[in-house]
Amino acid sequence: MLPHIIAPNLNLPVRPLTQDAFAEFGTVVENPVNATGRPQQLKAVKANQGSALKYIDVSHVSNFYHLAPSGNPARAVMNMFVCSPRQLQSTSSGSDITQEGPSKFPVQILERHPFTPQTFIPLGLSAVDATTVYLVIVAPTCKTTDRPLPYPQHAPKQQRSWTEIFSRAQPTPVDNSTLSPSESSPEPQLPKGPGEPDLSRACAFLANGSQAVTYGPGTWHAPMVVLGAKAIDFVVIQYANDVALEDCQEMEIRTETGSDGLNVVIDSARLSPKLQEKARL
Repeated sequence: MLPHIIAPNLNLPVRPLTQDAFAEFGTVVENPVNATGRPQQLKAVKANQGSALKYIDVSHVSNFYHLAPSGNPARAVMNMFVCSPRQLQSTSSGSDITQEGPSKFPVQILERHPFTPQTFIPLGLSAVDATTVYLVIVAPTCKTTDRPLPYPQHAPKQQRSWTEIFSRAQPTPVDNSTLSPSESSPEPQLPKGPGEPDLSRACAFLANGSQAVTYGPGTWHAPMVVLGAKAIDFVVIQYANDVALEDCQEMEIRTETGSDGLNVVIDSARLSPKLQEKARL
């Protein structure tokens, strides 16, 4: 049986997926030229005999499995998720989604990958395809010192003596560590704490085919939610060590009697008529 928490009666509005809005949870991977809002500050270099522009470190794929209790080594994995469209519910008493009223998606489960980021890259979906989109649903982590599930715990740093420090002193060679902050790559996100998802601060974003998304290590998120006319093929990149509770931890979202629980509310004006038709119950 999955661990569970009781959801407040909360409706989440949908926001556009931008790097500024999503920064707490991970990275939006997209062409900075076409990005909405302020894009990542990425270093770019010419490549392929000048025919390409290469953006450096658009997203970090970090491995924190050395902190896992099992000690099992992890490997980089690339999987494919073929995600079928989900159905929306009406927020009114009727069951049909109408063009005039909003619709909702009930959030019933969240998951996290405590020792690795996870990147979802959509294939074959145009940025201008208004008939198929996907929702990115995330939540911050509650602060706690309890660790009921396997979670990264950094070993305390051992202080070095002055003798050891000076015995190792030597001139610093010139390398990439001397680059100014504007020229060096952004630091990868560290794992979030071991706490439960903070549903009161959950967020929902609407993404299109020009955007991939990286969930930072330990970030609570909903399984992928596709809306519209067709399935989306996602290439998913992460680390894994085949220890179930170290690779993925799930949390069931339950509702109290008489409560609607946690829902993502989508204004029908944001959805194309064909997308509305496909999402209708």
